[in-house]
Amino acid sequence: MDILKVLENRNYQTNIFILIILVSLLSLFDLKIIISLSVIILLVLNVNQLSTVGDTTSKIKQDIQKHEISQDMYYNNNLNKLLHELKEYKKYNRVSYKEGTKCMRKFIKIIHILEHDKIYNYNQYFENAYIYLKDSINHFQSITISLPERTLKDGIKYGDFEATKKTNKLGKLCKDIYNECYNILLNLSIEFNEKWRNDPNIYTREIDMNTFRTEQYNKYDEINWSLY
Repeated sequence: MDILKVLENRNYQTNIFILIILVSLLSLFDLKIIISLSVIILLVLNVNQLSTVGDTTSKIKQDIQKHEISQDMYYNNNLNKLLHELKEYKKYNRVSYKEGTKCMRKFIKIIHILEHDKIYNYNQYFENAYIYLKDSINHFQSITISLPERTLKDGIKYGDFEATKKTNKLGKLCKDIYNECYNILLNLSIEFNEKWRNDPNIYTREIDMNTFRTEQYNKYDEINWSLY
């Protein structure tokens, strides 16, 4: 039997027994030897706990990943490239960037579920994906209010006097990301609608999406400053 495993899996009675032995040894050995042995035994018994003290690396990495655009958000090369272009705008509004990234991660996660899992009631997942997409783009778009305008000095230096250059660039980037994600949803809707027409049921319904990007008016979108 492995002695170390026995010590690591000790219970309350075992601890009392060890304490009694140590006290008994006081009459046989020098005090310094007993203290040294006690320290060694305590280290052996608690080696696993001591090895994890202060080690928060995995937790920190997990927290950072939730708020950063990373490889777990990969869907295709085009979308991946567009999302990584957003990183340069993080410094202007970290809160909006963080919230936009969280929503985009949820959107991509649901897309993978819709594509690879055999879901019978797919409408709820599809609707949630569309909501996360719009929320994500609106958070990213809101970074524009924090962007600095180009100064006259920079205009003279670079020969470019477009005052809202960064704002226009981010606006176009958000539009490109939205169009790419919308097309992903559109392709899925075509597949699901075909499945619904072939086998209609009371748990699913036809998904209303089109290439014109038009949808029914929703007063809650207007209240919640939604741009998409």
